Amino acid sequence: MKAIPRILYLAAFAAMAVVAVLAFDTIVRPSMTDVLTRAVFITVVCAAPGLIYRKLWPVTVVLLPIGCYLFVRMVMPVPPMVETVGAEYHYYVEHLYQGLLDYKSSTFPLLVWESSELHLIVAFVIYWLVGAAAFSALSLRKPLPAIALILVLLGFTMTVDTSARALWPAVVFLVLAACLFVLSRSLDRARWRLRDALAGALVGACGAGLGLLLLLAAPSTASAAWYDWRTWDLQGGSVYTFNWLQNYPSLLDPGKNTPVMKITSPYRSYWRANALDNFTGSAWVTSQAFTRRLQAELDNGTYVYLVPAYDPTPGGTTITERFSLDKSISTNYLFIGGEPQSISLDQEIAPRLNDMRSIRVSTPLASSVDYSVSAVIPQVQPKQLVGLGRDYPQEMATYLTLPFTRLADLEGSDKDAAWRTSLSENTPGSEDWVGLYSLNESIVREATDPYQIALRLEQYLRRFYSYSLTPPPSDYSSPYAAFLFDTRSGYCQHFAGAMALLLRYNGIPSRVAVGFTSGEETKKGIYQVTTNNAHAWVEVYFPTVGWVTFDPTPGRNVPLAGASSTSPGFVNPYSGPTTPGDTTMTTAPPRDVSETTPTTGKAPQATGASWLRRATWLPWVLGFIVIVACWPFAREGWRRRGLYRGTYDKRLQASLVLLQGDLRAFGAHSTPAQTLDEVVEGIRHHVGLQPDPGLVERAEAILFGGRRARHQDLDQAESFRRSVRARLRKRHGLLRTAFAWYGVPRTHS
Repeated sequence: MKAIPRILYLAAFAAMAVVAVLAFDTIVRPSMTDVLTRAVFITVVCAAPGLIYRKLWPVTVVLLPIGCYLFVRMVMPVPPMVETVGAEYHYYVEHLYQGLLDYKSSTFPLLVWESSELHLIVAFVIYWLVGAAAFSALSLRKPLPAIALILVLLGFTMTVDTSARALWPAVVFLVLAACLFVLSRSLDRARWRLRDALAGALVGACGAGLGLLLLLAAPSTASAAWYDWRTWDLQGGSVYTFNWLQNYPSLLDPGKNTPVMKITSPYRSYWRANALDNFTGSAWVTSQAFTRRLQAELDNGTYVYLVPAYDPTPGGTTITERFSLDKSISTNYLFIGGEPQSISLDQEIAPRLNDMRSIRVSTPLASSVDYSVSAVIPQVQPKQLVGLGRDYPQEMATYLTLPFTRLADLEGSDKDAAWRTSLSENTPGSEDWVGLYSLNESIVREATDPYQIALRLEQYLRRFYSYSLTPPPSDYSSPYAAFLFDTRSGYCQHFAGAMALLLRYNGIPSRVAVGFTSGEETKKGIYQVTTNNAHAWVEVYFPTVGWVTFDPTPGRNVPLAGASSTSPGFVNPYSGPTTPGDTTMTTAPPRDVSETTPTTGKAPQATGASWLRRATWLPWVLGFIVIVACWPFAREGWRRRGLYRGTYDKRLQASLVLLQGDLRAFGAHSTPAQTLDEVVEGIRHHVGLQPDPGLVERAEAILFGGRRARHQDLDQAESFRRSVRARLRKRHGLLRTAFAWYGVPRTHS
């Protein structure tokens, strides 16, 4: 067969898959075009061997998982601290599982910029959906299952509520599907005829026309079908899930103030769930994994989980907090006020800790869970943070990364020009940040002390930016750039994220914390927290002190006396007199949080680890070896399946088919069109073995319906086939026998 039909067939499938993923790209924000088209390219390459040579389709079974591993590494690289095989495996499983939870609670369009896990699970599912289609269409040369799989993706996209729909993907898909069908016929022909292409074009045109008529009349195109399906109560009750990846402004309803939890504590606090450490340019996400499992100690029926101490930790008062989660709330995170020391509850939950001091469980907590936390409420005075310098430990480098050059890295006397030059050398989209240098200069001015810079940033944002749950649209691609340079309006995600990135720009470690504000104090020391109390704030690291809380969002004040300019009784150590800052409490803004599931920090360092623990490639090599070793047995079992089911007539025919297959594998000329006498003559000529004439006579009678097969006939046929295989192995040697085991036929007789 000529190569042109194969190339056209491959191109038709690849184009069909690209059309589907481009259509899917319309329901995610921001665009994932590069990731999705990369998935198509990798799967097509992995499945191509079966198209080049039919017997090579098992290679795709090996290549697709390897391609998936490489693809996932490109989508979400493993942090340097995840070194061992087990940690890497847990890292991706944790993120994929969280991605499923994120998808469950997301709305359309999918805001993948808010969640690295949602971004990963979308890419992972698309890869395997397209991979399965590529395996069917290219390796097995079966276009119908492939078209059905791609149609699932395209159909899902076109029936998503509130998303913009276009007819062109469906029409182009129908044309390419028709071409794929027609070209698949040409793969089995020795010559490719022009009428194949004409027939494909005619079928494609007819299919596209009928599809166009159908789509024009279908609700998926003409109107918003099933618009209210999300409101259906299929479980008899509503459960509000907090996974910190939801688009809170789109979910908020001022008329609904859903209770989240009741907290008993001697001190007000921000009830922290998690923190975000990675700024992508468009969103704050997380790059860490929960790798440290907390061990339980049973004390009179109570499970007590001790939390390892973090050094340094701001000094303060140790208190006990009791959290009672509402029955309508489901969460994977434990809320904590202050620095946790231990957690106590009456059930075993297997919590895990990350380096950002966040704690989560794999199974969501629900059904009115109660737990107690022993925690230290930090008490840091402003004067303690003055003049601490920038002697940050090495692990703080994670909290200094930005997708563009930091201020300290700009060279030359004209920093503004150097900044613009550095942006021109970066990736597309960096033009959003042209004004960052001048804005930062207007805020920071002559300040060099990290604490003074933090105060100026916090106060500037609170004074010159306004809170709004619905900021106006902007031409900026990054919502944070739009907030800083254009709209100057946003919610707590914008304020906290903007302050954190400005701190990093000035070389100060920072991250975005997410959780809830104190809530309403219903009784002395009892706080009722609702969905409208959800919040995001900033944590800044200072040498010898640790992480300190700041809050740049207007109308939100840090509840305890401390280093933030929003703290009660704050005295600015740089100006002398008391600075109220923005401490007057106004009407609390609606809640909002942009959190990405954390993943913890640093996997424990593998000190003294052997090369075996560092060999992350080892599982893939072992898996490949297992597949290669087991393939002959699996293949032989599949070939022999016809010998154990059906009538004796069918089983005898299956035995003869196996016999011809063995002959072809060892280079003997044998085709399905040959008669039994011709096959027997070929055996006699090739291996010098003559079957029992009576067996040949009975087999011919059975094949032509002259008699019924018996058990003895099948036994004799199988005995003869085994004798033929033994002769073939002896004649052709071990190498040829090994190729025959793996299904690689000899190309000449």
